[in-house]
Amino acid sequence: MHLTSQHRDSENSRKSDFEFHLLRLRPLIALLAEKDAKLGGNWFLGGSSIADAQRFPIFNGNAIRKEAIDELQRKTADDSDNAKFIGIWNGDSRKGCGGSIDFCIDSTVFANTFELTVNEMTAKTSRLGNYRSAADVVEKVVEIYTPSNLTFGPRKYQAKQVFEDRPGVSWMLYLPHVLTPAQVPEARDLIPVTRDGNQQGTIIVSVTDDVFDVSNREHVEAANDIEIRLADQDLLPRFVDL
Repeated sequence: MHLTSQHRDSENSRKSDFEFHLLRLRPLIALLAEKDAKLGGNWFLGGSSIADAQRFPIFNGNAIRKEAIDELQRKTADDSDNAKFIGIWNGDSRKGCGGSIDFCIDSTVFANTFELTVNEMTAKTSRLGNYRSAADVVEKVVEIYTPSNLTFGPRKYQAKQVFEDRPGVSWMLYLPHVLTPAQVPEARDLIPVTRDGNQQGTIIVSVTDDVFDVSNREHVEAANDIEIRLADQDLLPRFVDL
């Protein structure tokens, strides 16, 4: 399963504040560990090989290891004012056990991106559980980043979505709008996401009775129909406008 989102950090955010950006991931990783214990434990900075990618563990309890921050500073020393791409993983390369997070920070022209990949044993299962359990992870990412959009589901769905220049629905799509069943009758569920007691957006779910399977024509059609409905109401943004 793959989650991808776009957001903009505050213009007052400090450049190259690696400790801040890694610490904000700690609650998400704790939640992932509740869904699958293999996604807990320590996470590592990415590298060019498995051995290289196991050199720098990131967390020391709830703190960030100085060695990890020093390594990121070394890698970006010549690019301190520009956008930076950081990859971390759970250190497990076995089939159906791996997990990785890739994110961009310090982008000023384009939105920053966040991606979570959870390797699955089969295309018909999810280590994050059923749709409501997986939605917990989506909500946590929304809580951390307040994204302009977020898509969650099989990576292969990208080739089957209706619009190339807009986010796809896949299994779930988050938009920062209050949506009702009358607006999106094709959705199987609409999960409100709140902050400080007020609804800040909605998770639109295309399939609720099973894990979204990109090889299932009915699943793909359900997601496609939602995309068309949202686009017709000017609710599905174009990437160029984000």
